[in-house]
Amino acid sequence: MSRNQTDAGSGGKRHLKINIGLIIFIFIFLYMVAIGIMYLTKDHISFCEVQSGRIVDSDSYTGFIIRNENLVGAVRSGYISYFINDGDRAAKNSNVCMIERSQKDTGSDSTRDYTTYTFNDSDYSSIRELVTTFKKNYSDNDYGDVYNLDYQLNSIVSQIVSRNNINTMNTVSSGGNYDIMKASEAGIISYAYDRMEGYSMEDITADLFTSRDYEKVQLAAGTWVESQSPAYKVIYDDNWQIMIYPTEEQLKKLKDLEKVDIVLTRDELTITADVNVFENDGKTFVSFGLSNYMIRYCNDRYIDIEIVWDSHEGLKIPKSAITTKDFYMIPAEYLVTKDETSEKGFWVDTDEGPEFIKPVIYSQNDDFCYVDCKDVSAGTVLRQSSSGETYTVSSTAALKGVYNINKGYAMFRLIDVLYEYGDYCIISNETNYGVTLYDHIILDGDSVSENQIIY
Repeated sequence: MSRNQTDAGSGGKRHLKINIGLIIFIFIFLYMVAIGIMYLTKDHISFCEVQSGRIVDSDSYTGFIIRNENLVGAVRSGYISYFINDGDRAAKNSNVCMIERSQKDTGSDSTRDYTTYTFNDSDYSSIRELVTTFKKNYSDNDYGDVYNLDYQLNSIVSQIVSRNNINTMNTVSSGGNYDIMKASEAGIISYAYDRMEGYSMEDITADLFTSRDYEKVQLAAGTWVESQSPAYKVIYDDNWQIMIYPTEEQLKKLKDLEKVDIVLTRDELTITADVNVFENDGKTFVSFGLSNYMIRYCNDRYIDIEIVWDSHEGLKIPKSAITTKDFYMIPAEYLVTKDETSEKGFWVDTDEGPEFIKPVIYSQNDDFCYVDCKDVSAGTVLRQSSSGETYTVSSTAALKGVYNINKGYAMFRLIDVLYEYGDYCIISNETNYGVTLYDHIILDGDSVSENQIIY
């Protein structure tokens, strides 16, 4: 036999080689594709964590302040300095400010150059503390605090200038170069004015709450004042009023109240105020009478406040998580407690005689016990051991709850809703068979069923 014939014969019996690795790779690839398709097409179930929270029903306002205040005019023209710090009280006949008898500096608009005045350690400490506090509490939502910082810094500088000027007056023989102004009445001294110092309730209009032309002037030591122009402002007592212009809906809540708790937003102070509803030019306004914290706001004309109508604290959950489940209603008088074991349950009539059952009682009130429909069958006859009366289980009631998924599947848990507002509600943390802090619950309670595997 020739060599060619041998090769031909062997070629006819060639075997197909199978690549096991390629088959495994294809199988894994198809499996991953199937898993991906299943993930993309399945309904994704969202959940959330039960948190401790607070729901507040409130309204915010910008109020207009009225006080018993008056501007005091300068006795002469000159450069002014102050004995009393801004916001401090002055006794009757005490020194408030002094005005230097001199000519206005050439080339100066209204302010004398006081860059040569020295700052002591206390001055630097006050400025540092003020700026540090501002940086700590600053928020873009409260940009108006920048203006308060500017006012406070200028006030500190004014105190420094006044101290230097007064020290100079005391150490240098000044003769009659100064006029000292004394307080004619006791009161709080302020160095800011806006020409609204004489406003009363009769002057309140709706335009005051929408006008953007408001301007406040800050008086400062070392500046030139003209004769009879404002030298300082005096506030005679601690009583003040905050005026608001409410909507019709807000007015309905306020008009029948004698007192209300308001929050002074800037300092998060809650204070009780007297409520007074009045009308001007066909518009209805509300005033809140206060007798505390006026000094803190003695330089303000407008103030942000909040009225809290209702507030509740507890476990906070989204309302979308709430669903219902049916429970059998069993009259409470059929519930018995075994003396020997202290177990609670019901006596059931069976063909073999009375049988004691112990279903889980999810909720109970004076009239009914609520039992899971899986624990008792419809038509079950219960017997009252003392009177012999019977009751056939049939009636159901829907109780509110959420689905807890801590164990990977949906478990119905009861809730007691204390308060609802917006998209959230506050529930009790003392409900039997309820939820607790940090439990995971289904975000959409109607999207799953009980005992459904979640993960």
